[in-house]
Amino acid sequence: MNTIEEFEKRFEPEISDLIVLIKTSVNGAAVAGDMLRPSVEFIASVNPQTGEFSREPGRLEWLIKNSKLRTGWGFHFKQYQICRIHARKNIPIKLEPYMLKTLNNCYMVLKIVEKNVSEPRLEALKNHLMQPVSIEDPVLGRFVLERQYSCFEGTLDWLGTGCCINLLTDERDGDTAEKAYVHLKKLYGSRKEWDEKFRHFAAEQLWDLANEWYDGDDIDEDEDADIIYITKEDFIRRIALMNIAISAEGNLTLYYDDGDMFAGHAIEIDANIDGSMKRADIVG
Repeated sequence: MNTIEEFEKRFEPEISDLIVLIKTSVNGAAVAGDMLRPSVEFIASVNPQTGEFSREPGRLEWLIKNSKLRTGWGFHFKQYQICRIHARKNIPIKLEPYMLKTLNNCYMVLKIVEKNVSEPRLEALKNHLMQPVSIEDPVLGRFVLERQYSCFEGTLDWLGTGCCINLLTDERDGDTAEKAYVHLKKLYGSRKEWDEKFRHFAAEQLWDLANEWYDGDDIDEDEDADIIYITKEDFIRRIALMNIAISAEGNLTLYYDDGDMFAGHAIEIDANIDGSMKRADIVG
């Protein structure tokens, strides 16, 4: 079975007529055998035959040739575009807890019938989504909702260093981040203690590796391999917090500048607002 046949067997044979409100433009594609599989998400839809409106988000997929001569992504969709399509809906699959529900509201696009459709309910939703939403705090500052990523973004002063903050919305594609905001206030209120904890945890996990990188890149082969080139105190001092992402559940993902110990790779720490430290690694 070739790539196209394998892809198409995921979908029902019946062709659906659907009006969709597109969430974002096409930003890329997954490799599927000898093809590429671009995709976009939609925010809501209307069945033009029945007039039924659905706020259930979904996904559109299709295949294109994986060619160096390719230009574009096959079908062209714009953010907040309302368009009418012909497509085939996916055959339902059993979803694991970690899988997105949009996988069972997925369509294979066959044709864009109309690029700009006037549909009052989708227009009203579009206008709502285009309104700016922010969290204002006299101490922490201003955080603006970035709907594409389902998070509020802003910066604050973290012990004299500018730090980017991402507050994940209370629910996917939501308008609030009240839970993550509460976690941020707790974190910021004891930021000195938290910062020390994060730095020491990163040093515990990555100090040996930092010396291995130094040993491999910065010394002659005949030098003593047992020499400590970076002390734990050096490690703790050199790294600098750049970004914190906070979820509604209190999960924290932090990115520290590596202080030139890992050739510019960032240090990523996974933790929780309950104080547990889960993982530290180098990324990027």
